[in-house]
Amino acid sequence: MMRMKSRFTAIGIGLFTALILAASPAAAGEECECVGNGQKVKEGGVVCLQIGSSTRYLARCERNLNNTSWKKIADGCPTASMSPWSGHGQNPNS
Repeated sequence: MMRMKSRFTAIGIGLFTALILAASPAAAGEECECVGNGQKVKEGGVVCLQIGSSTRYLARCERNLNNTSWKKIADGCPTASMSPWSGHGQNPNS
């Protein structure tokens, strides 16, 4: 009788441990990075990806099933341009 009780106790402890381990979330690294255009970008970062010689698009580094991947968020990439200023070296705000 005593042997059977300790056997059930051991099985109970094993099942309890298995339930605890199964209920805990998968341990994913908190420092996830994507690699694009030869640079590392942290999760949530946005870059302009160059694919081949003619395709460019804006993408965000995201995690999908514990893997990082790029999610396309816009066609093309934003560009900054400066309008020509003909102030001949003077401050335009003065």
